[in-house]
Order: sequence, then structure tokens, then C-alpha cells
Amino acid sequence: MSYLEKASKPLAAAPIITVIGSPGTGKSSFAGTFPNPIFIQAERASSVFESWDEDIQPTLLPELPKPTVDAAGNMTASPKEILMAQLRELATVEHGFKTLVLDTVTALNLKLEAEAAVRDGVETVADAAGGFHKGYTLVAGWHSEVMHACQVLAMRKKMAIVLLGHTGVQKIKNSPDEASEYSVYSLDMYPKSAAVYINNSDAVFYIRKEEFVTGAEKNRKGQTTKYGRVMQTGERKLITTGDGLTGFVSAKSRYNMPAEIDLPLGENPVLEFIKFFKEQ
Repeated sequence: MSYLEKASKPLAAAPIITVIGSPGTGKSSFAGTFPNPIFIQAERASSVFESWDEDIQPTLLPELPKPTVDAAGNMTASPKEILMAQLRELATVEHGFKTLVLDTVTALNLKLEAEAAVRDGVETVADAAGGFHKGYTLVAGWHSEVMHACQVLAMRKKMAIVLLGHTGVQKIKNSPDEASEYSVYSLDMYPKSAAVYINNSDAVFYIRKEEFVTGAEKNRKGQTTKYGRVMQTGERKLITTGDGLTGFVSAKSRYNMPAEIDLPLGENPVLEFIKFFKEQ
């Protein structure tokens, strides 16, 4: 058969979505509203769903352990090996789960960095793999293995992949000629590791709580005489693109959806914008 005979129209593929937010913004709750999810717990997520009705509670795999070694220096608990075993089982065993949630890649990153240090008998990941910060490159490679396994699940098992992460702040300088730097939101981990998830996701969303400042006062010269307090409205927004929004440079989406979407607790407004979910 020729290559032209193998050519076909594109089908709606299972999406890989990264969701970034500060602690308490409802990342896990949001992920739990995707179709029939199963959670890989890099950090404990069970308390989020204890109050949910049993028939809508997601399934949770055992939490990944901290890395440990015995007296001889042999690894007795490897979060990386257990994670990859969980991913292999999901890829090879028949099951009815429709969504895989990794909660969170930030917590996973800390455990992988700790594993690299423990494995090599050094204090920090910067000293692992021969030192000179090579440990960070090693861990970024491990993240690439995780992402590849997720891509296999999305392709072969038609599972949506939802990767949760904590918000970090990154300093950016446009060019050497620009004297000033500015801060942007990012995925809170070493840039090479963060890029694995940002670059290979079909969408990168940020969850933002709506805030306003109250009580601030200024004099006639415009100088602040009394600082205000930041208050939250309780409403949440899902940021789907960095276009026109200050600070969200890594937010993106391959799907046609608004730049900001209201995100009430218990609801999932993105499903209607992604063809894959509408066809399920």
C-alpha cells in the first residue's frame, strides 16, 4: 500500500490538557469533572472528593511514595518506577476509564528531583548525575518519559490526559537592550521540565480567582497614603490563551474557545468546545 493510500482525514484525538493554578483554586475538583477519571496521585487528592456523592467520585490510584534507599544504597521505593508501572498498566489492561489525571506534575517533579539525589547519594538534585546541575537535565528526561507514556494512552486508549500543576512566577527579559524585567506566570518547576508539559499539551489553562482591592487611598498628587486589601469574589476564571492578557504567556489552546471562561465549582465548561468529548 502506498503512502497516498494510507492518507486519511483527521479524526478527533484525545486531548492532552495542562491545568495550572495556585493551591486552593480547585484544580483537582475541576479535573474530577472530566469523563470517568482515574487519578495518579503525586500528592494526596482524596480529601478533595470525600464530600462528593459516591457515584461521581473519581477513582484514585495509590499515592506515589517518597524515594528511599536501604543501608546498602539500593533503591527501596522509586516514585518514578511506580508511576511508570501505573501508566503501563493503564495502557495494557482493559478498563473503562476515559480520563487520566496526574495530580500534580509539580509534586511529581519534587519527588523525581529527590529520587535523583537519593539515588546518587547527594544532597540535592543539582549535585546528581555528576553535578554541575546535570541532575535537572536528568529529571527533565524522566518527565519526557512520563509525557510519552501519556501520549501513548491518548492515542491507543483514547483517554483524555489532564495534567495538573502549581503556578510559579518567572522573570523574563525581552532582549539585552531592555533594562527592565517583568514577571509572568509559569508552571512551577525547572524550565526544561516545565517545557515538556507546556510544549506537548494541546491546551494549557490557568485557573484564576477573581480579586479586587478595597480600602486603598491616595492624596491629590496620586501618591498612595493607605494600602488596600486584596479581596476575592469567590468566582473563578479559566484562562485559555495569553493573547491580550498580561502574565499568561504560556496559556494556549488548539481549540476554538473564549480567552476567559467562567469556571463554577462542579462544572466543566471546556467539554463543549472540544470535539473529542462531544463525540464520546
